[in-house]
Amino acid sequence: MKTFDALYNSVKAARPVDEATKELIFTLAKIIDEERTFQAVVDKEGAIYTTTGDKGQTYIKTRPEYDQLQKLRDKKRAYVKAIGIAEAESFDEDFS
Repeated sequence: MKTFDALYNSVKAARPVDEATKELIFTLAKIIDEERTFQAVVDKEGAIYTTTGDKGQTYIKTRPEYDQLQKLRDKKRAYVKAIGIAEAESFDEDFS
């Protein structure tokens, strides 16, 4: 709830927040938290990995967390646009 509280308070300081916008902010906060979790995995493990096939061939694959991270960033942009906030820029470094 830390992310939600910070984002909600930031938006609320700029303008009144109705229930629908509050729900959008809640969802955006969850997206940001999940994004940070995936980013931590990608930072630690990398965006790609190698694996060996059943016949000994080597494959280079994109880590599933990296794929999810990209999808979450697209969702985040859509929620920020739907909420109509510029405050996310000061709250989340991805918008800087």
